[in-house]
Amino acid sequence: MSRENQVFICVVVACVILLFTIGLSRPDLLVEDGIGESLGAAGFAAASLLALRAAFKSAFVTSTERSILVGTSGLSLILFLSEISFGARIFGLQMPQMSGGGEFDGGHDIIILLVRLLNDAGRTELLVIATGMALLVAAAGVLLALFRQKAQASVRYILSRAFEFRLAVAVCMLASAVTLDLITSYKAAILEEVLEFSASGVLILAVSALLRKKSQARNAPPAGIYKQTRQWNAYVDR
Repeated sequence: MSRENQVFICVVVACVILLFTIGLSRPDLLVEDGIGESLGAAGFAAASLLALRAAFKSAFVTSTERSILVGTSGLSLILFLSEISFGARIFGLQMPQMSGGGEFDGGHDIIILLVRLLNDAGRTELLVIATGMALLVAAAGVLLALFRQKAQASVRYILSRAFEFRLAVAVCMLASAVTLDLITSYKAAILEEVLEFSASGVLILAVSALLRKKSQARNAPPAGIYKQTRQWNAYVDR
């Protein structure tokens, strides 16, 4: 892992701990439709627009980076809409009711529905699901063994790059937030909101890191100038 990424992850962890501590003492800041959720929604919207602009306005991004930026923009847009309940809270719309209670007003509700379906499933259905999951895990293990070197190279590549590493951190934070949403706990709810809010900032910083790198590459003088400078310095030293 690069030194920049080491510092970044330490700062992110420190910020999450700080915000979680504040949330415990001031839970009104992180309640549903509170200032924390509103700022998180604004952050996801900003990340979506920034990634979309970087994908089509920057002439120095590669085709792979452009595809990742478009995907990041789409993900951030979905997260923004999920934070505002797809406009239901702004326009006073009535969202569909979910089986077992609650409204379907966010992307995380898909996970909640799946968990409820598992709880309501019979023994036969659970056996089929368990068998399917076991087969998927086995297939993933086989693929990982076959492409182990490529997987290790991909991990090393992500750990050494600011843009890709920050995207991975944001995805992990969002996955953790979805998991926490399944836990009926006051502290889990606060940590979920903190992770979602922090993930929006990490997404913005990820795109900013790529733009900074491309800007530095664009403004850097050609390699030939460095060679000529070294030759001139060697001549002067003589």
